[in-house]
Amino acid sequence: MKKLFLPSALAVILVLAGCSKQTAEPTTTAGPVKIKFQTDWYPQPEHGGYYQALAKGYYAEEGLDVEILPGGPNAQVMTSVAVGRADLGMTDGDDVIVAIARGVPLKMVGAEMQRNPQGILFHTEHPVKSLKDLQGRTLMAGAGSTWIEVLRKKVGVEFNLLPLVGDLARFMNNTEFVQQCFVTHEPFFARQRGANVGTILIASDTYEPYRVMFTSREFLAKHPDVVGKFIRASVRGWVDYVTGDPAPANKLLAAKDDTMTPEFMAYSIKAMNDYQLVSGDPAKGEFAGQLTAARLEKQIKLLQEVGVLDKPVAVEDVATLEFIPQHKGSRDQTN
Repeated sequence: MKKLFLPSALAVILVLAGCSKQTAEPTTTAGPVKIKFQTDWYPQPEHGGYYQALAKGYYAEEGLDVEILPGGPNAQVMTSVAVGRADLGMTDGDDVIVAIARGVPLKMVGAEMQRNPQGILFHTEHPVKSLKDLQGRTLMAGAGSTWIEVLRKKVGVEFNLLPLVGDLARFMNNTEFVQQCFVTHEPFFARQRGANVGTILIASDTYEPYRVMFTSREFLAKHPDVVGKFIRASVRGWVDYVTGDPAPANKLLAAKDDTMTPEFMAYSIKAMNDYQLVSGDPAKGEFAGQLTAARLEKQIKLLQEVGVLDKPVAVEDVATLEFIPQHKGSRDQTN
């Protein structure tokens, strides 16, 4: 079952308070620079851009020897990066902002996805056309998820909340049931089991967090050139994965997990393109890898309004924009 939300940033603080720093500084001698990159879950098509960059040698072209560290239910990506077990990581942008407001020394350095792939999974017999349709319904979702606070406090929707479990059994047994999902993941398996399902993204004009790549403040200060190279190669890998031939990355993914069938990986890539998750909306000036100060400021303000930030933060506290790709044409970024 796909991961749907990360542990509280408070857990990161507790780990930081109780652990001595472990250094994972890159090798600076002649030859490729070795760095470790931590993902939030087991190898999935939602990580495909990184595996594409690895398989096609984009990291190597930048002089990097990248080890991708798989995550899982207890990955604690932000902790791993903050204490130096990994050099960079990826996760939801709003989680990084919350962690930074709680004192975790992290910084966003680029976007993995312009849209968060979390969504609502429903049976077409009882459709959900907008998040307002959740009014009065029973929803299984991650308790404490930021979007739930936004929906209740900003949109004014009230619903019965059940804690999220890692399977589709309850959903499959009740056509009125709705649950949080990744639009790139659960719908495929629900349809495979015979359900007629639909999805809508949780992201909206009100709530639109990025999926981000981030590093520690210390690593960024010591190795800005390495960070820049990693972002450049990763964005190149992402664009190539969703617009070109994904076979190199898919081969690596399938070797790590036999549930990564060609049909499932094709579905995930199609969903990423259909929802413009990686590339964003060109009509809004969005492109792969992009972070903007305006969107980050809007996100910070929203998180403050719903009461999940421990202290005020500014855009410059949570992100640097110096590594954002300059080419707006997504295919140009592969050159």
